[in-house]
Amino acid sequence: MSTQGKIEEVARLKKKFEQAASLVLADYRGLTADEMVKLREKYTKEGLEFRVVKDTLARIAAEEAGLKELVDLFAGPIGVAIGYDDPVLAFKLTEECRVAYSPRYTPKGGVFEGVVISQDEIKRYGALPSRVELLAKLAMLLNSPMRSLAMMLKAKIREFAAVLNEVRIKREQQNKEEQDG
Repeated sequence: MSTQGKIEEVARLKKKFEQAASLVLADYRGLTADEMVKLREKYTKEGLEFRVVKDTLARIAAEEAGLKELVDLFAGPIGVAIGYDDPVLAFKLTEECRVAYSPRYTPKGGVFEGVVISQDEIKRYGALPSRVELLAKLAMLLNSPMRSLAMMLKAKIREFAAVLNEVRIKREQQNKEEQDG
């Protein structure tokens, strides 16, 4: 790669690191080409990016992006999962891949909304609910009181209808008794 190409790659990586809600670094050595394709597809399908980066260029980009604590993690061949929207998703997928491809796929650390995360914490962050899961729970919580109110009103309407039906039956009986009597 020419010097100009390296400068451009550092600029691209720096921009991605700055824009990312989450980054997860992993050692992928030992994965077959087919497994790497599946891994990339898995990340891409979820709206994430998985890139294999040159450690020297990634170190420079991380330092320029203000992620100095991350610099030491760029040693040897490294894959970077980059999440832009849901910060938890990159950690969830990394944990899934770690389990699926163990011991050939090993997370090394990452960044969660600007905070550097150690290798040991990746599993914990991967267990957090995703943005979609949190929104679904919120919708359910907001819907619950309305649903309860609707069910209660429906029951009261049924009770009211039953009372009206009883009144109708009594009036019919009274009218019949008056006509007979």
